[in-house]
Amino acid sequence: MGVVGDLLALGQDRVAVLVLALARVAGLFLMAPIFASRTAPVRVRAALVFFVTLAMLPLLGRTPPALAADAGAVVVLGMLAFETMIGFVLGLVAQLTFGAVQMAGQLAGIQMGIGLANLIDPQTQEHVTSLAQWQNLVALLIFLSIDGHHVLIRAVADSFAVLPLGGGLPAAAGFGVAMELAGGLFVIALKIAAPVLVLLLLVNAAMGVLAKLIPQLNVFIVGFPLNVAAGLFVLAASQPFTVRLLETSFGELQGSLAHLVRALG
Repeated sequence: MGVVGDLLALGQDRVAVLVLALARVAGLFLMAPIFASRTAPVRVRAALVFFVTLAMLPLLGRTPPALAADAGAVVVLGMLAFETMIGFVLGLVAQLTFGAVQMAGQLAGIQMGIGLANLIDPQTQEHVTSLAQWQNLVALLIFLSIDGHHVLIRAVADSFAVLPLGGGLPAAAGFGVAMELAGGLFVIALKIAAPVLVLLLLVNAAMGVLAKLIPQLNVFIVGFPLNVAAGLFVLAASQPFTVRLLETSFGELQGSLAHLVRALG
């Protein structure tokens, strides 16, 4: 009853601040890992957005100057769009490592010959190989183990101090930083998939040599299970390396988000 009473007691100025903050947090929840998962019902995610924003209300400033006067509908919609875009960019940067993991799984799975066995990723609703789904689940567990979801909420809460509500269009330099961070996606994907790709390259080269030395050998029949077995072996052997790489990448997420927020400001 106390929470309901406090909500009803909010003045028009604080309601405007709450709505703008809701737009920024909703933008984060539209793209960020864990929060953007489609396995959770929409009502649950909407309620989570509302209560997270409500918890951040004491951190928010006063009414934006653009809303102090009788602002028109175009101004209000523009401010809501800018706030949603800020949260969306923060969530997109946090999602880059998961995109790299999925890309690495796709590359390794296709080279192993299991690319035809596709699954539906419950988070993105896209067709991915079973290996990519496995790598994505491992990354998800690591992300939760280091409290990555808390890092995202803390980042959007800190963004209100650097990027005040209704502050206008974010700086173009911030989008340049986001593009630079997106470039690291391919580096992480290559590092994860490199052990499988290199070993399978050697296996295929050896099978080519054997096909020349022993023409009676059917390399298509022998090579397929050999590629799968070799790929699974090196995948299991490289898991400690992959876990350390993902822990390092997720550990740098807080600094990357803080740098992005400063650039957007």
